[in-house]
This record gives sequence, structure tokens and C-alpha cells, in this order.
Amino acid sequence: MRYERYHIPIETVPTTAPPVPKFIITRASNCVNCGKCEKACIFGVHKRKEGDPREMADPLSHLCKNCFRCISDCPQRALTMSLGQDYRALGHGIWTPLRVSTIWGEAETGKIPVLGAGYRGMFAGPDFDGVWTDMSEIVRPTRDGIHGRETISTSVDIGRKPLFLAFDTEGALTTELAPVVELSVPMMLDATRLEAAGPDVLMGFALAAKGLDTFLLVPRDRITKELMEAAPSQIVPVLSEGTDVKSLEVDPRTRMVELCVGASWKNWAKAFAKRFPDKVLSLRVQASKGVEETVLEMLDAEVPVAHLEYDEDGREQGRGETRHAKDSLRAVHRAMTAKGVRDEITVIASGGVAAAEHVPKTIVCGADAVSLESALMVALSCRHCSTCRPSSCPASIGAAGPDWVRGRVMNMVGAWRDQMLEMLGAMGIREVRRLRGEVGRAIFYDDIQKEFLSILSGGGEHG
Repeated sequence: MRYERYHIPIETVPTTAPPVPKFIITRASNCVNCGKCEKACIFGVHKRKEGDPREMADPLSHLCKNCFRCISDCPQRALTMSLGQDYRALGHGIWTPLRVSTIWGEAETGKIPVLGAGYRGMFAGPDFDGVWTDMSEIVRPTRDGIHGRETISTSVDIGRKPLFLAFDTEGALTTELAPVVELSVPMMLDATRLEAAGPDVLMGFALAAKGLDTFLLVPRDRITKELMEAAPSQIVPVLSEGTDVKSLEVDPRTRMVELCVGASWKNWAKAFAKRFPDKVLSLRVQASKGVEETVLEMLDAEVPVAHLEYDEDGREQGRGETRHAKDSLRAVHRAMTAKGVRDEITVIASGGVAAAEHVPKTIVCGADAVSLESALMVALSCRHCSTCRPSSCPASIGAAGPDWVRGRVMNMVGAWRDQMLEMLGAMGIREVRRLRGEVGRAIFYDDIQKEFLSILSGGGEHG
């Protein structure tokens, strides 16, 4: 068998939605049409009118890169720049305009974004912005993850793994092995909470999952025959609470099934394992206070996969003070490692993954893999409006074709994987499995702030 290095093919897939310029260039009436702005701009913002080359056309603001060259070279001071109102209105919550527009660029080109011109923002913030990763190995040029001589693996195992193997006196394996699925990237596609994703979008997701060698999680009632035939081994049916396991029918090509946790999940999981011993079972639970105890119960019940569902901002469900996924996942990871059973269950986290850097940070905090949700829609030029109305969608996502959707999603995941490879290479880690729970390779701002304040106060007030 010939070895083939895992590669995500990318190709430019332009957006079909109207552009949303970050900066608006305005030309005043005192312009003398000298054309110096056209010569100054290398991005094509300024051009002469096709019908009358004696006059300058309106600036193409969506091409502007904020270099100010045209403004500084204009002899009449006829050009002004302002932040676009439509750009400022993009997204909400953790989905900032910068994150939304960055994903647009990744989905179009499949390339790692370059944000230059100097960083003038904060160096720490809430949630994942308060997690810094150790990049001390970046000086080693052979560990760049993409062009270097050392291969860095991004594959993960989904399923229950035994702590040890037992053999009889004749050398035959006596340990009963549970089904395990290997995915080439620690990122699954999840349409469970994407109500705006129509049939063509789901088909595009399925084609992307097949091309990426990963899973697509879809509610069972939305799985059509055409969708199943497009990517039979990539589709993961998500069952609602109360599904009868006795009458459940599962396509023989399906490798994993997911159930939304209800009151009788223990009996359901046991019945499912007995009836479908060759399928991996995932239990989807809304992460809330004390979720670590729920995961330990799943361990005792020999559940192979726990899917922890956080809200859109990456926080636990519930009223009052809730933990962010970075703290919740660390608590789950610590609870399992304290019992020495971490490898007996796979942890998937969904919700709050809004940037490429959030994937390795989620894994550092203790997850084995993440499932991408809202990021998939943003990759399709979605503006992540606070109120989503498919009938009046400015990006016209409902009219998107499956092949276009596949290309945009594969480009985004390809760009995110390349950024993860760069991070792993800079950390000196050769496989993403080793990154799981590796909190010693990260710095948590909240922890060092608490430690620093404790030193200042003599250890009294902050313990």
C-alpha cells in the first residue's frame, strides 16, 4: 500500500454575496481627475470610468486594504476613509466583524490570513482570548508543519479505547475491542443546530465531509436518501430524546450514531451497544454545571463518546454564572485523569468555535475533537445576523449550490488545519493527539492574574 500524505485540496471559490467593505473610500467634488490615486493604489480601488476615461469612477471600497496611499498622494485632499457601517454590523457576541470577515477570506482562498499593519489591540481578553499557547519551538525550521521534513499528524480516534491489551498463553488477543473510527482532522461538521441550512447546503456539507474525511452530524429526520448516498460513511444521524432503540434502523454504512441525552440514557446506551455492536455511540449532552459528573457516569456506563454542547458563545447552559468551555473542559479532563480513565472515552466539544485558533485551544483544554456549527454558515458568506431570516438573507444562502458549499467549507477547514499545523510545529508537537489536555503548553490569563494578585496581597485575600 502506497503512503499518501493527507492533503486538503483548495481552490478559489468567490463569494456570490454583495461585498461588505471594511473601509469606505469617498471621493469629494473637488477631485480634478488627475489619476494619481489610481497609480498609487495597487489593489484596484481607483479606476477611470469605462464610458468616459476623463473622469474617475466611484472607488471600489471592498478592495481597500487601509494603506492610506491614495489619500496621502491626492493633491486635492479629495479622498476620505471611514469604517463601513455594514461591516460594523456584522455578527454579534463572540462573532466580531473581524472574525466573520476573516472566515470569509479563508473560505474564498483556503489560505492562512495575514493581518499586518501592526497590532494595536489588547493582548488578553475573555474566554479563549485569555489563553496563550507556548510557541518556544518556533526557532526549529524543520517543524513548520507544512513545508518541513517532519510530518505532523492531525488525525484523531473517535471511540472507546482499552487501557491495556490482554493475551492468552498462546498469544491470542482476549481483550474485547470496541469499534473506533479514525478521522483525518479533529474537526467535524455539525448541522444539528443549523436550522437555516437547506437541502442543498446539507448536500454541500456532506460532500465537504467526504472530501475532508470527517463526520457530518445531521438530525435523523433531515437525512434524505440522496444525502446518505452522497457520503454514506460520513453521515452521523443525531437522534432525539425518546427514540425507541428496538425499532431503530441504521444504515449498515453508518459508523457512528448520536443520541441527545434524556432521562433513560443509560438503558438506551446499553440496548444500543447490544443491538449495534459495530457502531460507535455518541451521547450529546448540554454542558451545564456539574457536567464532569455526567461524563464520569458515561464512563461507568461504557459510553464511548461524550459530545458536550455549549451555547453559541461557548458557555455552559443554565441560569446565573456559567463557565466557559475552556474552564468546563478542563474540569472534565481533570475529573477523568484523576481516575486514570481519560482514554476510555472521546470528548467532542461544540459551540463557541469562531476562529481557527479556537480549535487547538479547545483541544488543549481537554477535548479530543470539535464540531463546527455557525462557522460553516459564516463560510457561506453568512453575516451572522442577530435575527436570522432565510427569506431575507443578504447572502442568499438558500440559493447556494452543493458544489459551491463544498468548496467554501473545504477551503475554510483547510485554512484552519494549516494554522493548526503551524501552531503544532511551533510547539514541537508532531501529532494533535498529544495536544489534548496539554495545559502545561498553554498560559491561562485568569490563572496568572490570580497568582499575581495573590503575591501582591501576601496570599491572604486571593489564597
